[in-house]
Amino acid sequence: MKIAVTKLKEKSEGIPELFRRYGHEAVLVSTMRASDPADPAPLSRLAEMASKGGIDILIFTSALGVDKFFERAKAAKTTRIVSVGPKTAKKVEGYGFLSEVIAQFSSEHFAEYLGDIRGKTIGIARAEVPNPELIESLASGGATIIEAPAYRLEPAGNSIADVLKEADAVIFTSAKSFESSGFNHDQARKIKVIAIGEKTADTMRKYGVIPDIVGDGTLEGCLERV
Repeated sequence: MKIAVTKLKEKSEGIPELFRRYGHEAVLVSTMRASDPADPAPLSRLAEMASKGGIDILIFTSALGVDKFFERAKAAKTTRIVSVGPKTAKKVEGYGFLSEVIAQFSSEHFAEYLGDIRGKTIGIARAEVPNPELIESLASGGATIIEAPAYRLEPAGNSIADVLKEADAVIFTSAKSFESSGFNHDQARKIKVIAIGEKTADTMRKYGVIPDIVGDGTLEGCLERV
């Protein structure tokens, strides 16, 4: 199948090869672009704390967040690093650090995976998109949370309509990428629609678009279900 995927240009490395491994062709369409966070101070603070051993667990939700963090500092070797998805973990390893991989990005899954976090200080480098459910879930386990936007997402102004004319399916990789695409329920009748995870699927439904497939938060999970 020819599958359109709303991946950031800065995060598209290795996507064509990944889709080919599953027997599909990827058509990249960036409905969002990344820019520096509105306030760089929180990320600088997180990087400084991590470099001095003040962060027990460091969470990266994307490969781009890894780059933005390591541009500022390196974490102490005692820091436990957890990455969402294998691509993010590979980026961490490129900087010389070991990283655990969590396959599913959900508040409940994270809390269960991390185990006993009472008294721990957890740092999160993420896009400038709030995730209060994750913060509340971790804080309820007795941890202190230091979160920092590593980058900001803005609409890229690219039209997805022309790309979809030649595609068999489309994967929306985030709620914001869907909202910025202009995709509607009329287009959904002509193509297989895939949400990368439940949060994205919920946003799509609010706009009247019912995804045919909902993944586990990773592209690999989506491709296994196609």
